[in-house]
Amino acid sequence: MMAFSCGEAFHTEDPRIGNGTGQPTLLSPSRAYQLVFSKVAKQTQVNVTLRRVSNSQELAKIDPDTGLQQIVGASLIKVLAVSLQRNFSHGAVYVSDSHADARETQTGEPVPEAPRTILDAVASENQLPFHLQARGEFEYLKAKPLGDGFTGVPVREIRGSVLRPFLENRMSIGVNFLLASGYTGQTTETLALPTDPLPFERIVGVPLKSYVSLSWTYYFKK
Repeated sequence: MMAFSCGEAFHTEDPRIGNGTGQPTLLSPSRAYQLVFSKVAKQTQVNVTLRRVSNSQELAKIDPDTGLQQIVGASLIKVLAVSLQRNFSHGAVYVSDSHADARETQTGEPVPEAPRTILDAVASENQLPFHLQARGEFEYLKAKPLGDGFTGVPVREIRGSVLRPFLENRMSIGVNFLLASGYTGQTTETLALPTDPLPFERIVGVPLKSYVSLSWTYYFKK
């Protein structure tokens, strides 16, 4: 199956965040074109998506030093996304791989902090020994350009859970975990540490934390 769609939308600056680094127009048009290929092969759903989005103005990021958004002008975004899904009687597998290229139209430079590659894989198994059920997910975000020649670090996350249902699936007890590396909210900021004589621009972000937790869930009947 093949499907094509196109559309045009308008967006304006959020008045709650100040005036930014330049004065935008009242309404900024954005045009999108999308082509989707879909096919079922050997009980596996395969989807391929091609997308092109052109923006007359792009608010790339919020400057952490001023709290104002940075207007980089017109931009062009190209996306290629591929996904596969296979359902079984006792579980399912889903994998998606998305690649995007967002660039400023006039300079050809990458739009700061725009994602480039996102790889995601999810699997579930509902018929393990001792009536256990398991879920697992792996997510990878490729390093993003942060502007001014800076590039962030990639983010990797492994999530999982093991559940044991009781009372005809009305209650479950489980163990959940997250193994993560990288930073969230990666951006650049001009600051000076106590050991620095002068402030200078550097990469900042909040480190991701790994954890293990226990959960108890009960579903009430209506």
